[in-house]
Amino acid sequence: MADKKQIAVINLGSQRLGGAIYGQAGGELVLKKYEFVELSGDPTVDVSRLPQLKVGIAELADKLGLAKQDVWYAVAGHTVFTRFVKLPPVQGERMDQIVEFEARQNVPFPIDEVVWDYEVVGEPLGETEVVLVAMKSDSLNEINEQVIENRINTIGVDLAPLALYNAFKYSYPDVTEPVVLIDLGARSTNVVFVEDDRFFTRNILVGGASVTAAISKEFGLGFGDAEAQKVTNGFVALGGAVESHPDPEVAALSKVMRNAMTRLHGEVMRTVNYYRSQQGGAAPQRAFLCGGGASMGYATDFFQEKLKIPAEIFNGLRGVRMDRGVDEASVQAEGPCFGEMSGLALRYFGACPAEVELVPETLAAARDSARRAPAVIMAGMCLLATLLATLLYFKKADAVVQDKVAGMEAEQSSLKGIANELLSLDERLESLRTQSGQIESAVNTRSYWVRLLQELNSKFDNDLIWITLVEPVANGNSLTPSLGAAGSSAADQAAAPALGVAADKAVSTQSAHELHIQGLYRKNDEGQEVVYRYVRALAGSDWFDVQDIEKKLNEIVKAETGIEEDRYAYKFDIRLPLKQKIEFKN
Repeated sequence: MADKKQIAVINLGSQRLGGAIYGQAGGELVLKKYEFVELSGDPTVDVSRLPQLKVGIAELADKLGLAKQDVWYAVAGHTVFTRFVKLPPVQGERMDQIVEFEARQNVPFPIDEVVWDYEVVGEPLGETEVVLVAMKSDSLNEINEQVIENRINTIGVDLAPLALYNAFKYSYPDVTEPVVLIDLGARSTNVVFVEDDRFFTRNILVGGASVTAAISKEFGLGFGDAEAQKVTNGFVALGGAVESHPDPEVAALSKVMRNAMTRLHGEVMRTVNYYRSQQGGAAPQRAFLCGGGASMGYATDFFQEKLKIPAEIFNGLRGVRMDRGVDEASVQAEGPCFGEMSGLALRYFGACPAEVELVPETLAAARDSARRAPAVIMAGMCLLATLLATLLYFKKADAVVQDKVAGMEAEQSSLKGIANELLSLDERLESLRTQSGQIESAVNTRSYWVRLLQELNSKFDNDLIWITLVEPVANGNSLTPSLGAAGSSAADQAAAPALGVAADKAVSTQSAHELHIQGLYRKNDEGQEVVYRYVRALAGSDWFDVQDIEKKLNEIVKAETGIEEDRYAYKFDIRLPLKQKIEFKN
């Protein structure tokens, strides 16, 4: 049966990189090809990690032909911050908001410096339990650069312990009791508890490199030689009354390895106790060993003795069919190392039990471009259609405009005669308007002083004040003989302002800016306040231009105080600025 799809995956372990190509047939995974690459050096030394990773990925890509292939890969558990959090039972957008709040509280880095995701683990006792995973953006981008520099297309990044959990649920559907998966890596150990549809993970910074370091220290060997001794001659010594190995050096080596593994067992037991006490989990009834450390001699016997539950090797290829080109006998020996890769292959199917994903910047940008591509194409097509429609419209509009222009030109020639007649009428109208303006100005001039005196008279609110002098003033000087002053002739009394009337002859004019008023006020209980009140009333009229009268009152009004007992009346003098200048002919 032909495979429907080729699935490429990579597990980026600390000391061993694994890559595989799966197919899909009949709803099952089919292993078509696989390779493992060992990284030299101590996996706990970070400074050499990225260069070695780049070389290892290049070797995998060459052996498996991964150039330009779409690949899911998994990062090691110790590189990712993981936290299990219990929340109120909420759903939808409300769930996203609460989880983001919890992420900001729990992740030990600024939230904008990490890539994070979450997965709902279960709903125990009316609560919603989620697992938060977060990784420094810089670290993830650096790892992803090593992948894409080998011409591999990243389509997703998973977390190794969660990929292992997905593989277990796929490979061991018949296991219903609570179990613990112990993934013995080089730099650290992932402990995964599986209980029904619920899981819990913890990373322990004790792994195969810790065993190698103990051998190196005990026997004075370099890290590489100690690793070779562990792989070639090493095994975990059994407890109790067991006969030692006949070779003293091998026996000593096995005891060193047991002591190192005992430290790991202590951490596993602390994790079991934490899971049971803090997470409300059940005690595991079976243990599965996986990863490169599972191949150590008597490792399963060691954990079975210590945990006091059945222990066995986890087979990551259980439920996976072998392609004809795969040597089934040799690949089964690598079964403990296929857990993460099988779990990654399942991500292509979708609907995995755990679907946490870490997204590097380049992948996020590519997905964003892919989402926008249909809209950009549609926008381009719409723009092109709009341009074509606009072109056709303007061609048709141009023909219509040309017809309109021809008609308008003919009409314009007939309107020119009418325009000339209108210009002649406009000139006549302007002449008449000038004449009428002169007449109107003359009428207004005749009544100017009458209206002004009426305004002055209307502002009296008592009979305590009478006016003796009213005159227009420019620059402090009177422009006319005082109105109502003694000795003024009839001709002087008839003098009137021009108010803008155009003169028939050339004459000079002067403009009055102020109105000067003099008079007397009768002795009364208020004193000169009657004059001030009269000035305030005048300041509020439309004839005078006075702002902030209270501040300027003492400048505008000069009045005698009226406190002498032998006087009947007291003088006052008022100068009010005019809103409209008054022009007088000389």
